[in-house]
Amino acid sequence: MAITSSILSTTLQLLRDQLVDNSFLAHPLIRAIEEHGNLVKVSGGARVDQPVIFGESSTISELATGWEPVSMAVTDPFTTASFEYANFTAPVVLNAVEKAANKGDLAVVNILQAKVKNVMLSLKRASCRQMIVGDSSSITGLQTLNGNGTATSAPNATGWLEGVAGTAQVNSVGGLSKLTYRSKNWFNQFVSAGGSLALSHLDELFIQSQIFNPSGGTPDILLMSPKCYAAFLALMDSRIQYINVASRDGLNSQMVATYRGAQVYVDPNLGFTANAASGMGAVPVSAYLLDSSTFQLYVDTDGFFNMSDMLPVPGTATEAAMIFCRMQLTTGHLASHSILTNAEA
Repeated sequence: MAITSSILSTTLQLLRDQLVDNSFLAHPLIRAIEEHGNLVKVSGGARVDQPVIFGESSTISELATGWEPVSMAVTDPFTTASFEYANFTAPVVLNAVEKAANKGDLAVVNILQAKVKNVMLSLKRASCRQMIVGDSSSITGLQTLNGNGTATSAPNATGWLEGVAGTAQVNSVGGLSKLTYRSKNWFNQFVSAGGSLALSHLDELFIQSQIFNPSGGTPDILLMSPKCYAAFLALMDSRIQYINVASRDGLNSQMVATYRGAQVYVDPNLGFTANAASGMGAVPVSAYLLDSSTFQLYVDTDGFFNMSDMLPVPGTATEAAMIFCRMQLTTGHLASHSILTNAEA
């Protein structure tokens, strides 16, 4: 039955006191970075200079009697990768009518609080997508892990991870070319699952990443697409015999939390199709395997989703605040990071 105007005029309309935001929390990368202590807060600065060591500083001389001449030739193995800060912002706007009506006991839902939360989620989601996929048109200065492009965007020449063998990688990260420094391990690890995930694919990435890790450590962050994660769970479940539902739930919750010491995160941004011109073909990018000891997210102390005061906007009946971000993703070692492709089943 349609509601008549008399009912609208004389009956109090009910409004639930819970605002439901239909945005989704697609920022597991930021969560992983925070949980692993990789969030570095600094004050000021125009860029982050990451020292990188390529090669050895001196040569080895073998001694038979101890009187042989010793080579004193030395080289400078220190190089700097430079990462410019990315700066971006988004406004929170409240108009005079909203402000006047949404106050006191009649303000069932706090409009300003809801708008701030929505903008915060939007910024985190956008920055995470840029770091994972790299197809943002508004945060192009933020580094991306994806060097393969997407079906609708060209390959990013500064993306960290390429879905091809190390000898075929051509990108430049931090201003350092993989072509120039390939022999110094300035490339990422790569495995293609060929359309069907097996645990051996993940194990190969772990092994290769550990071999090239300067400290011998293994990657500790594993980001998977939803479909890749589902295929991973199916493989893990087939290895375990459960006695009852309770034990299955207990074991399952432990097994999927980590794999070979790496915490597993499901990222809905992964699973996108790479650009056909990337060298890997138009196949899905399914997972990233990262070593937290060799990369960081630098943020300014006043630029990590910081909100300014609400101020009047001249010429309008509105007030606005700016949520400001100043951050950059940096790395000093590419060979300890990996990419897994075509593992959606």
